[in-house]
Amino acid sequence: MGSNTILKFFGALALAASIPAAAVAQFEEGDNVLGLGVGIGGGYGIGFTGTGVSQTPALGVHFDHCMGDLGSGTWGLGGAIGYKSLSYKLDDPFWAYTTDYKWTYLTIGLRGTWHYNEWHGSDKFDTYGGLMLAYRSASFKDNSNYPNNWTGVKYTWSGSGVSFSGLLGARYYFTDNIGAFAEVGFGYAVLQLGLAAKF
Repeated sequence: MGSNTILKFFGALALAASIPAAAVAQFEEGDNVLGLGVGIGGGYGIGFTGTGVSQTPALGVHFDHCMGDLGSGTWGLGGAIGYKSLSYKLDDPFWAYTTDYKWTYLTIGLRGTWHYNEWHGSDKFDTYGGLMLAYRSASFKDNSNYPNNWTGVKYTWSGSGVSFSGLLGARYYFTDNIGAFAEVGFGYAVLQLGLAAKF
């Protein structure tokens, strides 16, 4: 579910753009949207595959509040939280010990979005782009069960930092308040898919 999914997503947007209809703002002043999603891909653990590797998808939640008009669209302010973990566990029967490593990643961000919907004219789509300023925390822990005669030191590490990332997204509403969303970006996943609730 990599590049093909992304191509299908943008293909759906192009199809929506070809349907003539009256332009309706899907994100108006005072609207709130809560999104719950699962991320696919990302810099965390890419290329780290094989026996013993286990990855959780990036789980994310975001919130957007529409602040009002901005140019030909509307803009929102909100936040997002994402979490991902990666583990490597493998038994070595010859040396009689177990290698057990675990990485965890947490992202907490403040994000702003700009929504522009006149280009497609559909009352079901909400398309937007945005930027996120995020605090990121990463950690590594060695839980391995080494042989009794092992003289090394188990290594642990943690670090954090602040960074910017961008995103492009779309929401499709099945009802006035419930829909699905897709976002492409590098906040905590390359592609995030999930459900959105507007209230």
